[in-house]
Amino acid sequence: MILFPAIDLKDGKCVRLVQGDFNKSTTYNNSPLDQAKSFEDLGISWLHCVDLDGALAGQSENVKSIEEIASKTNLKLQFGGGIRNIKSVETLINIGIQNVILGTAAFEDYELFQTAIQKYPNKMSIALDIKNEQVALRGWREVKSINLEKFLLSIEGLKINSIICTDVMRDGMKKGINFDMLENVMKMTSFLCVASGGVSSIDDIKNIKGKNYSQMKGVIVGTVSYTHLRAHETGRNVVCRLLLEKK
Repeated sequence: MILFPAIDLKDGKCVRLVQGDFNKSTTYNNSPLDQAKSFEDLGISWLHCVDLDGALAGQSENVKSIEEIASKTNLKLQFGGGIRNIKSVETLINIGIQNVILGTAAFEDYELFQTAIQKYPNKMSIALDIKNEQVALRGWREVKSINLEKFLLSIEGLKINSIICTDVMRDGMKKGINFDMLENVMKMTSFLCVASGGVSSIDDIKNIKGKNYSQMKGVIVGTVSYTHLRAHETGRNVVCRLLLEKK
């Protein structure tokens, strides 16, 4: 299982939102590169990066910051936010992104979705953002009633990297992982899943790892990654090294 600290980019800075509300934003670092290097120093091997500006604008706005992280660290990156055309996908792959995340496009532009998967098999993930039992799109500003079981069945067999399952209402709230939501999604698909939203402590990570889900690829850690991992650091022997097998 992989631990993915999250770097969410807004106006070129590392921020965290509460329940996806852009009016409830906390800046944790003015330099995404410095923050990425800080995580790398802790022994992290993967980062989960989201372009919040891009998610709203419909085009990636913080690619330069991501390119800098890709070129100046040894971290593996998965990135999403505002990716609405194949050119954007190509740009991200070319700068060294290992896993590109499609959210709105996955649900509303099947041609782009299918083209990206065919061109870059196993390098595309779906952002499945659940808000009050509906799928949230466009930076979580809109919700859409989608028959999730039917949708997942329609894409079964495609070479998708993973489904990133986020409980929007728990994101930034540190209320714990929504295991019911995760288990429901895993029942409907054979794809690997990544848990996101609500991680409040190291115990939450231990808990999800202890369940030994065969489909669980990893867990994304947002606010806690800025406050808790550093507190548990002893030199370079951080807690994540004890918890997770790197991939």
